Amino acid sequence: MSAIPPTRPDIVAFMALAANALGVPSLPAPKDIFNFSGDDAALADEKLLLAIQGKKSATTSWPIPDPLYWGPGDLSVILDGQGRPGAVMRTLSFVTCLFKDVEEEFALAEAEGDYQSYRDGHVWFYNQVQEAKKPVGERRVFGDESLVLCERFEVIYPVWRGEEEVDGEVVV
Repeated sequence: MSAIPPTRPDIVAFMALAANALGVPSLPAPKDIFNFSGDDAALADEKLLLAIQGKKSATTSWPIPDPLYWGPGDLSVILDGQGRPGAVMRTLSFVTCLFKDVEEEFALAEAEGDYQSYRDGHVWFYNQVQEAKKPVGERRVFGDESLVLCERFEVIYPVWRGEEEVDGEVVV
């Protein structure tokens, strides 16, 4: 289960806004609430914007949650770098594979540059950022033999309407 409860008031209000914008009475509670980059607020904002623009339509998870608490068709909320709801996404599909077997086309759908940039970025992120939060005895090394979850998704709200600039910053 997501570390952030779907009953958090700002999440509930955001889902109501999304339902209204989509012309439906309500949406099911999100199964996952997350950002794309841990504690790096600027990177979380950048990746959220790429997802809203439709340039990012895939994400890789490691370690894979057990049990897996969401699946194809389920909704999730993507947070911005400040922890605020920024988009509602629908999971389209999952593929589980070894990191070395992630297809180039999938890696490119993550919108992190070329295939080698995807690989280098994930190795660095999981080994330096994610695992550093765990006690030394619980840390694992991420690499080619790591089992990853490759998720395809679509952002259903907000729908990208182009860039808007406020005080020199691009906002959604």
